Amino acid sequence: MRIWPILVFAALVVGCGGRSAADYHRDARAALDAGDAAAALRVADEGLARDAVKRDAAGAWRLEQVRLEAFAKSGKGGDVKRELERLAGTYSGQVSASLYRSLADKTKDAGDTEGAIDVLTAGDKRFPAEHASFVEAIETLKSSGSLDPAQVQRLKSLGYL
Repeated sequence: MRIWPILVFAALVVGCGGRSAADYHRDARAALDAGDAAAALRVADEGLARDAVKRDAAGAWRLEQVRLEAFAKSGKGGDVKRELERLAGTYSGQVSASLYRSLADKTKDAGDTEGAIDVLTAGDKRFPAEHASFVEAIETLKSSGSLDPAQVQRLKSLGYL
């Protein structure tokens, strides 16, 4: 009779077992740190699809951060902007002006200057009180010499230059 509680407990542990948000985060971060953004995205997406991870808001946010950084390091500024807009509702306290600027820098470093501009202008719209910091970031882009004439014209039409 005493064996039944142990067997039930063991079955519960096995049934509820699996990878935690921390496990997925560790693996996704390791892939990103190794320069494999595609693998980082796959691991993060797999983790975010799990119910156990969905119930762990802090763990899910850490995976979302890896996704954002992977998109940025892949030069996918449009995806960064779209994901920031999506996450701003759920994680309004974590999605900040500095996050927009940081991801724009990584997007530019990956060769997507147009995407970096999109991220910066979206951040400026979301955080108007931080306007000066976004103008400074755009000025830095301009002074780097990486803007083509169409991008300069676009920034002028938006009132940044």
